[in-house]
Formats: sequence, structure tokens, C-alpha cells
Amino acid sequence: MTKTKITGFTHHAYGGFTLIELLVVISVIALLMAILFPVLQKARDAGKRTLCSSNCRQTGLGLHMYAEDHDGKMVPLTNTAGKAMPPNQMQAWMAVLAYTPTAKVGDKYKPLHLAVLNESRLVENPEVFYCPAQPRVREYPIPYYYDFYTGHGSYQWGSQVPSIPGLSGHVFVRTSYNYWTGGKKRLDEAARKPVMVDNLQEWEVIPHRRGSSAPQGVSALFGDGHVSFCIGEDIFDKDLWPLQPGWYNGPGDNRAVFEEILRRIEQSHQ
Repeated sequence: MTKTKITGFTHHAYGGFTLIELLVVISVIALLMAILFPVLQKARDAGKRTLCSSNCRQTGLGLHMYAEDHDGKMVPLTNTAGKAMPPNQMQAWMAVLAYTPTAKVGDKYKPLHLAVLNESRLVENPEVFYCPAQPRVREYPIPYYYDFYTGHGSYQWGSQVPSIPGLSGHVFVRTSYNYWTGGKKRLDEAARKPVMVDNLQEWEVIPHRRGSSAPQGVSALFGDGHVSFCIGEDIFDKDLWPLQPGWYNGPGDNRAVFEEILRRIEQSHQ
């Protein structure tokens, strides 16, 4: 701003931006955004991995307290009716079940898998059973989000088994972590094995990803209570993940493939 004295009063002359100056400013802002956005995204992803690891550790503490109260035994794997089953009679999609309409005690739903820890007050907040990096894919019909199973806070988790709009036959309460005993009955027998891992039901819903497509790694809770972020490339070998049109693109219906992925997670940690 310049001041020009004219016959006894001060005149203020204001100059505006030229088009070139405006374009330069916009270009600088765009450049800064291009530089900062990946940094902020990495920081955000790192924060989600940290919170995910915290969730796994809290769940691990709950599993160990459960084992202490049950002669060292793990929470059993069960089918949709709540009947204990060996892993060779289970499908991987059952590994995320917490409540089902066919498993009830009186008028109350029977807790399955990780939900047992919450019902036993060994894990107070069931929201830790949901990875913060869980993607919400609009085209993918099955929800793995805590808010869906609480009616966005309108009712208690596990008190209702909500239906999925437009999708019959999938009326369950799910967690976003897979719980698996690996054929072991006692927790100390699974010390070096992953007993809970990030959602591996389908390719589309693997939580930790590079951008929007390729998975980055898997958070895994091992039987001895430690947590590791496993990034072995063979975990996401396309021979194990046959990507086809539609949303059945994972080991959810293939126990052998699911257990092979768990074996590779275990090896990547060694």
C-alpha cells in the first residue's frame, strides 16, 4: 500500500494481485498439498496401526485372564449354534462371529469367540474388537464396523443381531478380527502362533492398505501375548487370493487357505 499526499489529504492507492501472481500462489499451494498429503496419510495410517496394536494387546490380556480362569484353556471355536467345534470342522468366516440368532440362552444371545471376553468382563469395551483401519467399501455388503452393531449407539453391543439391508442369510454380529485356535486347546500351546489377526475374510476388507488397493500388512496377536505387524509379501500371494468379479475373493469359505495364510503370518514373524 502506498500513500500519496494530495492537496491537504491522504489518498490510499490499493494494488490487487495480477493473474500471474494468483496463478503462482495457487501453484505453490497445490505443490505444498502434494508434498504434505502423503506425509499426513502416512501419519494417519501409522496412528491406526498403533491403535490396532493396542486393541490386539488388550484382547490378548483378556485371553490370558480367561485361560487363567479356565485351567489354561482357550476360548473354544464354535459354530453358528454356539457348539464347540474343532478347526477342521470350521470355516474361516465363522472366526469373526460374536453373536448369532441360533445361539441363545433363554432370551439372551450366547457370546461366541471374542464376545466371551466382553461378557466375562475381561475386555470391558467391545469396540477394541474392531480395527480402526477397517475399510468401508460401499460395494461390499457385509459390515465389520462397531457402530453398525450398536445401531450407531442406540443399543448395547450384543443385545441385538441386526439384519443387513438387502442381504438375507447373513444375520450375525461380527468382529473385524479373526479369532482362531489352530487346533490348540491350551493357550500356552499356541505361544508362537497367531491366535487373532486382522480381517482376512475377503480381499476387499483387509484393513491396512497401501492407498486403496494393495494390502500393506496384518496385525497379529500371538498366543504368548505379543503383537506384531506382519508384512511378508507371500501373505498376499495372489494364488491364495483369486480375485474374481464380486465379493467372494478371500479365504472366508476356504479353511485350508485361511490356515495357510496364518502359517505364512507366523513365518514372517520368525
